[in-house]
Amino acid sequence: MLNIKNLIAVTILFLSTSAFAFMPAAGMWGVDSENNGLPGRGFQIEAENGIIVFTYFGYRADGSSMFYYASGPLVNNTFTAQLLDVQGGTPMGGDHKNAVVAGSPGNVTINFTSGKHGFIEFPGEPQRAISTRPFGYADGPDGLLGTWLLTSINGQLPTTELRNLNVDVGTSSANGNGIVSNALRSFACEFQTSGSLSGSVVCFNYPQVSGARTYLFKFSGDKANGISFTQVGSDSYSADQSAYGTRIALKTGEQTGLNDGTGPSLTQHSLPSESVSSNPSLLTNVNKSASLEDNAKWDALQRWVSQVIEILNKSR
Repeated sequence: MLNIKNLIAVTILFLSTSAFAFMPAAGMWGVDSENNGLPGRGFQIEAENGIIVFTYFGYRADGSSMFYYASGPLVNNTFTAQLLDVQGGTPMGGDHKNAVVAGSPGNVTINFTSGKHGFIEFPGEPQRAISTRPFGYADGPDGLLGTWLLTSINGQLPTTELRNLNVDVGTSSANGNGIVSNALRSFACEFQTSGSLSGSVVCFNYPQVSGARTYLFKFSGDKANGISFTQVGSDSYSADQSAYGTRIALKTGEQTGLNDGTGPSLTQHSLPSESVSSNPSLLTNVNKSASLEDNAKWDALQRWVSQVIEILNKSR
């Protein structure tokens, strides 16, 4: 078991993911220095089974719009492919016409440092920092609302709980920007905007009894991943476990996912909304020394939990 002062050491691996292979988040991306809210260039990234599809929209020197297409494998978190200038295809409202490749300005190279950040090099340009462009979910309480399926994996044993975050508590902790919870105030989450856990979403079950889980996530859209740990005593926790989250319904109740008519598997869920499954006997016993940075992160997490417990009690 991990002492509370040693537990947070495991977050170093989560908060610094550059040593691991991962797939970038699908969706809109852009150059960080060009994110000023004005019309400009950008690109769409789709990732599937180690393959990247990249579409770029921007402008020629004369101001006319243009787009390029590229695809290829992701190798060691790096994507390099030839940009293709495709022309002559079907016009909007017109008859079908086959497009042809008219040429290429060169290669595009992207080095992903995480699922949401990286560096891009266009032909004739220096390397530039890039990030995803969220447009539906803000980094705050409203972006966390909805029904979440949370799964922790201990070895080959998955444990899942379903949580409906449908209450904006209206209060924030010292380092967060707004707490959300379920109706019973027994599960709460908050995006951290400052301190040791800045940029992460922290969630926990309350009361904190044996078997209760705490989560530390990074999320993009309807997906989240990070770590979880389980309380096994008043002063001890399990070793960290890989954790994944999927938002299966919006705050309005509308379902996310495919919903393509394939039947009940996409529209029905068997877990009761407040169920928690845990098996402390299968938790790994680990001891790991903590650095000053680790202790600072753990202290920040404990302070957040204490603040949120007080806020939840007042909001009942």
